[in-house]
Amino acid sequence: MNEKANIKIEDIKYSTDKITRKYVQRTYDNLKIETTYVDYINKHIICFSTQVGCNLGCKFCYNGIKHNFKRNLTAEEISTQIENIIKNEKLNGNKPILFSAMGIGEPLLNYNNLVESFRYLNNKYPNNKFALATTGISLEHILKLAEDLKNINFKLTISLHSAFQEKRNNLIPINADLRTLVNTVKEYEKISNKQVEWNYVLLDGINDTINDAKELFELLGKNEFIKINKFNKVENSNLVESKNLDLFISELKNNGMQVEYYETNGSDINGACGQMIAE
Repeated sequence: MNEKANIKIEDIKYSTDKITRKYVQRTYDNLKIETTYVDYINKHIICFSTQVGCNLGCKFCYNGIKHNFKRNLTAEEISTQIENIIKNEKLNGNKPILFSAMGIGEPLLNYNNLVESFRYLNNKYPNNKFALATTGISLEHILKLAEDLKNINFKLTISLHSAFQEKRNNLIPINADLRTLVNTVKEYEKISNKQVEWNYVLLDGINDTINDAKELFELLGKNEFIKINKFNKVENSNLVESKNLDLFISELKNNGMQVEYYETNGSDINGACGQMIAE
């Protein structure tokens, strides 16, 4: 192994749910990243990082609030980070692995290294699944995914969080034009023949009104699949979880959208969405 790809497990934190572990890992140049593992009912989930920190400034994410970006992880570092978990958890193929690029960083800003690591992992650990969550910052790379990952069992998730451009700009200071993003996603779906999943963190008094739900339907349309996420509290954020969950979801479903409510595992060990830390 290239010395600069050497990443070592430094600590493991165990959730009270007994299925979630957060791995603290250290790079060759003494930077810290985190990786979350979930021993789910029908699959293993490895939620890994693609960057050391992040510079997008998302208001609901620890690394976005801190603006703590240091550097991209190399393809070898990404793969090693994941294989450390596979080895430590002794994953033996008894159920599929979901390799999820939903940890620290914006994956599309480390595109080439991410794709290279996906291809490596797909060859070494076949018959598993891959996922990526992005704010949609790079429309060009969304379309490239359709070609570059066409032979991989892959799901693309777009983190939306508001259908109003001004609100989204406030939550995600660096992002794409919403209408252009939606049109790009539709083109991606035609090329790849895969449905994109939308992700929406519901925040009290910010993006959780009936008007927000109606605008979301107007933007995406009927039959789109959206996952509503519970907000996981992060340090130095004054955002709180929505109290209008049921009304918001009912409005979307009444308009014919496919909706799933989701709570990420490991919030008690700061291993859930938005809580993982790079230092």
